[in-house]
Amino acid sequence: MRRLLTLACTVGLLVLLTACGGDDTAETSDQAAPSASASRGPIPGKVRDVGPEPVPTLTLETLDGASIDLAARDGELLLVNFWATWCAPCREEIPDLKSLHTDFENLTVIGVALDRKGREVVKPFAQKLEINYPIVIDKSGAAEAEFGPIPGLPTTILVTPDGQVTKRVVGIFPTEEMRPTLKKMLSGEA
Repeated sequence: MRRLLTLACTVGLLVLLTACGGDDTAETSDQAAPSASASRGPIPGKVRDVGPEPVPTLTLETLDGASIDLAARDGELLLVNFWATWCAPCREEIPDLKSLHTDFENLTVIGVALDRKGREVVKPFAQKLEINYPIVIDKSGAAEAEFGPIPGLPTTILVTPDGQVTKRVVGIFPTEEMRPTLKKMLSGEA
């Protein structure tokens, strides 16, 4: 019985580890990953209502050296996306996050990279995929700790224009499903 339980746990762990990529050195193709909203794509994450609770008082430094004070972003809808370069679902949602960042005025996607190797893997990865939104590296775990447990990657946290955390998505951000909600949040209706 113990052997069967050990085997089942080992298989479960391997499946879990395989689901989110490999290691920090994983190569990506030169082509953009398919849209997460494509009909053949992976299953989007589930949107969960939380709070509302104030956005953490936290200042993050982007790859280009700029500072982002999350609490001082009044009037902007923030999508704080926790991800890693080695996470396959994270890579798949990047094209959709780039589109959201471009398509909506007063919406800012902030990518919080949790790669252990930090800047040496994240910066070339972001350049190669032409990521158009700010990327910060959370090697110390400060952002992860402030936003409360990040149960898996990717995880996206929505912060309303008035600075309240109201939604969490664990898994690929369901872009097409959320577009109407984002419009309402930006207009003050949601």
